[in-house]
Amino acid sequence: MTAAAESRLGVPEGDPAGPVLPQEELLVAAEAARWAPSIHNSQPWLLRRLRDGLGIVEDTARAVPVIDPHGRDRIISCGTAVLNAAVALRGLGYTVDTATLPDPAEPALVATVRVTARVPASAADTDLARMVPLRHTHRRVYRSHAVAEEDLLDLRQAVAVEGARLSVADAAARRRLAHLLRRAVRAQAADPELRSEVERWVRRGGSNAGEVVDGIPSSALGTSPFPVDSLVHGGHRGAPEAGEVEEELARSTVLVISTRGDTRHDWVVAGLALERLLLVATAKGLVATFAEQALQDTSLRPEVADVLGIWGLPQVLLRVGRPLVDAPLTPRRPLAELFEV
Repeated sequence: MTAAAESRLGVPEGDPAGPVLPQEELLVAAEAARWAPSIHNSQPWLLRRLRDGLGIVEDTARAVPVIDPHGRDRIISCGTAVLNAAVALRGLGYTVDTATLPDPAEPALVATVRVTARVPASAADTDLARMVPLRHTHRRVYRSHAVAEEDLLDLRQAVAVEGARLSVADAAARRRLAHLLRRAVRAQAADPELRSEVERWVRRGGSNAGEVVDGIPSSALGTSPFPVDSLVHGGHRGAPEAGEVEEELARSTVLVISTRGDTRHDWVVAGLALERLLLVATAKGLVATFAEQALQDTSLRPEVADVLGIWGLPQVLLRVGRPLVDAPLTPRRPLAELFEV
């Protein structure tokens, strides 16, 4: 019987001679995966119970096909869920084996996260696991702040551990990025199909606001135009001036995560690197906002790479800094809904 067939019959996969992950600890890993960031908080993953861990499966039913036609952002999102599950298991005192795209016959299986041995959890592992429920995307204004060089070294190391590379935009690059972002936002704002798709993921309150389990509640949006909100939605007054974008980017540190190639494997790697960076940033009191428009426009991605002079392909563009005001957490689907049937 194949592993996929075992899973469909409700039989957890895994090596019968290897460790067995107790149900309560499997749920800890699943809960951590549940809190991963995703494009428009679409949470495009399902979870598979394994005898010794957890599988993360791409859920194309939660696609955003206009803004992400090739599924790049969706797979990056799944990669963040994979990293959270692995971090949670290490925090419980396990060594962990993460296999990305482990079955060519099942491309939707993004990764498996399996425990291999029980060991005392290190302080670093437990501290990072504690950051999982604290991390959230910041769609509000920043203090004028440059991230300290020693903190940037730690963020670079976090990304490098997962096989990606982190680049930091200097002042000249930020000015050029501001123009690229403005061009991308102007194009998105002029695309009614794209605007409609974004609006389907914005939850604008009402009597059932407490029942929201995905998307971005209006309460989590900023009160300023792009790039503060990090997405183009119905509350925008149109494309901002390049100077406005440049001024806002100057209030934080602008980072780009890149990979050697542009395959599904590279996208998973980008997701792993992104979430490790975000957890490390959270531990330092930093917050992050995505500024993905210039990467979602395929014609602009090469220009982003050129502006930064980066190695490889840019996969994630984000701002990191210290918040001026707090921002609420976005909701998540109930854990019971995430497991494969």
